[in-house]
Order: sequence, then C-alpha cells, then structure tokens
Amino acid sequence: MTFNIRGARKSDGVNAWDRRADLNVRVIEHHAPDLIGFQEFQRENLRFYRERLSGYEWVLGPHYENRRPHAFNAIYYRSESLELLDHGGFWLSESPEEFSGSWETKQIRSANWARFRLSDGSEFVHLNTHLDHVSVAARRRGTRLIIRELEVMGRIPLVVTGDFNAEPGAPVYEIFAEAGFGDAHVAAVNPPARTFHRFRGLEFTPKRKDREWRIDWILTRGAWDVRSCSIIRDAEPPVFPSDHYPVMAELSLPEQ
Repeated sequence: MTFNIRGARKSDGVNAWDRRADLNVRVIEHHAPDLIGFQEFQRENLRFYRERLSGYEWVLGPHYENRRPHAFNAIYYRSESLELLDHGGFWLSESPEEFSGSWETKQIRSANWARFRLSDGSEFVHLNTHLDHVSVAARRRGTRLIIRELEVMGRIPLVVTGDFNAEPGAPVYEIFAEAGFGDAHVAAVNPPARTFHRFRGLEFTPKRKDREWRIDWILTRGAWDVRSCSIIRDAEPPVFPSDHYPVMAELSLPEQ
C-alpha cells in the first residue's frame, strides 16, 4: 500500500486528524497490507498508530519538510511476513547525506528504503518517497537520484511507492519507465483514475478535467507478478481517511 495521510497538524475542519484518525486506521486494518509506504507521516500519527494499529513494525527514515513538525516517509511492515534485513535513507538534494534541499524545491524532501526477506528466502527492496509539489526540476533530479541509489543495491527486485506529485506521462513517470520500472496500476489493466481528491472524494472536480490526477503510484522492477492493483475509496463522507486515496497492489515473486 502507498498512502499519503496528510499528517496530523493541518486545519482541515471535519477532516482534522483527530476526527478521521479512527477511520484511517479502520481502512488500513480492513485491507491489511503486509507493507505500507506512508507520506506526510508525523509524530502524532505515530502515537495514534502505536495505540490503535497493531501487528506492524516500522522504519521512519529521514525526516523531511522545511520546518517542524517534520514529516516522514515511514515504512510499516508485518514482521510475521517480512524480515527486515537493512534500511536507510537520504535527502533528495545535491547533498543527500544531510538535511538539505536543491533544484528550487519548495520543501526539503527525502527517501526511505528497507530491504526485506520473504519466508521462501527471496529478497527485495522497498523505497518510499514524496516528491516536491512545485519544482519540476526537483522532481526530475530527485527521481534520478533515487534510481542511482537503487542501482547501487544490485540486481534485486524493487518496489517504489510514493506521492510523486506528477501524473502518468509526466517526465518523472518516463524517467522511471526508462529505468525499467512498471506501474502496477497499468499492469493490472486499470482505467485512468485519480488518487488525490481534496477531502471531496468522487465529487472532486479539478479545474483541468483533462488531467488524470493519479499522483500516488506503486512501481516495480524485477520478477514481480502484479496480481491486482486498486485505488481504495473507503470513506464516511464528509469524513475521509485522507485527502489522497490509498493505493494497494498484490505482488508476488517466483518461489526460490
């Protein structure tokens, strides 16, 4: 699952975190993913999940956004299904080893990764990120940096999740495609759809109706079989789990 949860410090009225937190957790529990890439994840979200979302361990990764309260591209996983072997992260900048921004990014951004082993012994790497919402250059250069960092890990199956603030066909999407990544939504033969809805669900009407607004992706590279991929629209209007729909894919690797 990839899920931008819009943190916990926004003034969202009926959709403020304390009013939607219970629904947010119930949606996750109902669909029960083994692996989740969160974006805009903050300490208050962590505190609530510790109390209410059982069965998961997590890797927060490097914080991002310019000022406190910072956000995290947290990775949650079920240890009964996945063994954590290694993890790390970096900032999307010309100085990836330190908290910094480049390429006219509006917000400092980061990537978080974890290496897992499945019960049959096969291994894969999951990287989770959130690209800048303003600077096209930052999205492009950040994507190229992500790909370079993943190449260092060798020939291993990869899953990349995130809020890419870009749509299919955008430069970022093409850069991933040229590097051998496939889009689980497309692999599952799904029609165009949107994942961002501003807490309005299916009533959200963007100004540019020619745009897909599918900015939350699950990308794969390697021997993955994409069995399904769905945009989860569970809600109790006017309350929604987030202003983004979570996306969930069922993936498998050939048995060792």
